[in-house]
Amino acid sequence: MTFCGKFRSGASGLTILVLISILSHSTLAGATEKCLIIAMPEVRMTGDGIEPYRDAMQKAGVCVKPIRMPLARVGQALSHGEIDGAFAELEGFQQRVDRPIIRGNVRVGLVDGMLVVRSGKTSGISDLTDESVGVWLGSDWSDVLLAGHPKVVRVPRGPEMMQKMLRYGRLDAMLLDSYSLSVTGGTPDGFQAIPVTSLSVYSWLAVDHADLLPAFDEGTSLFLKMIIEWRQK
Repeated sequence: MTFCGKFRSGASGLTILVLISILSHSTLAGATEKCLIIAMPEVRMTGDGIEPYRDAMQKAGVCVKPIRMPLARVGQALSHGEIDGAFAELEGFQQRVDRPIIRGNVRVGLVDGMLVVRSGKTSGISDLTDESVGVWLGSDWSDVLLAGHPKVVRVPRGPEMMQKMLRYGRLDAMLLDSYSLSVTGGTPDGFQAIPVTSLSVYSWLAVDHADLLPAFDEGTSLFLKMIIEWRQK
């Protein structure tokens, strides 16, 4: 009997064939596993950045490929199928996307919208007159609050660039969320930060991946725990 014949005839040969089949399917599944492309905000980060997010999602059983993306592009990229979701967008984000998306069940954060102006008598947006106010391009909430203001400067590169423009005198004030303010250096000397609104932030997924939402939520929770641990160091 040939080797192949002996291989086919024995119980051990059948077992090996089954194992080979299982391994082959596992390898194929691994090779074809889809990694979700998730947009991350263009805010300078250190310990709470892209790699920890990828690790947290992997622990939850979701393969993700996080990429930095300007805030103004996220809605368009989701609409055109260029990405599969976003890590942090405000409640109501679905109104900006021409594609069915679902909101995660884990709130990423509740942040304050902050008006940063020179220290003085300004106590809120209603006190602004002709100051040039920087906002993050694509930030709908700031556009709403500043509706009718004559000098709104929409900054593509967001909070970090606005900080530089404020320090160099190219802006008189800026409107941004408290988290972005804190991770880009805080309130500059000679300025004050005034809370003007509260903002709920969530993660979002294209509805095509709705079956992954429970694991996606778990990954989001793990990532938020990582952020807390990193800040406490």
